[in-house]
Amino acid sequence: MKIDVSEILKQPGASISFYERGSVAATGDEEYPLEIDDPVDVRGVATYIGEGVYVEANVKGRVKLVCSRCLNPFRKPFDLNCEARFVEEGFSIPRDQEDEDDIETFTLEGSTCNLDDMIKHEIILNLPMKPLCRPDCRGLCPVCGKNLNEGDCDCEKFPEGHTLFGKKLLEALEERSKENGRS
Repeated sequence: MKIDVSEILKQPGASISFYERGSVAATGDEEYPLEIDDPVDVRGVATYIGEGVYVEANVKGRVKLVCSRCLNPFRKPFDLNCEARFVEEGFSIPRDQEDEDDIETFTLEGSTCNLDDMIKHEIILNLPMKPLCRPDCRGLCPVCGKNLNEGDCDCEKFPEGHTLFGKKLLEALEERSKENGRS
């Protein structure tokens, strides 16, 4: 998703508003891919600030995630405000100013701001650490692995705080005690 800022690059302080609806290029690495559904709505303002273009935008769309409890994929809507600075390649922001404002900096592509990286960066920063398909997700049975959102399973239930591993460990300890002549 790109915006043309050529008309404001002539005068510092000049601004343009924009609205774009389209797709954001997929990203992420092999282990953690980021899948963003189409369309994504981006509304904002780009301002020429002398050393580059400052962009403020609101971004709305949906991202595909995997539930941390039941491991099913689901789509989560997002509505994010983001900001970034776009500068010409080779331009560097003084370190003291960079630390002061905490605004991400991206490369200006001629007279175009490619918003994809800014949008992906903001989405990644706002992803939940443990995504849930719904707040009351029951997860997977620890014994058979059945998705408990689809119904109960026939596995042996353990008292609260006990697990299959704990049960097996107690059985092994009892068996070992019997072998060593302790009862």
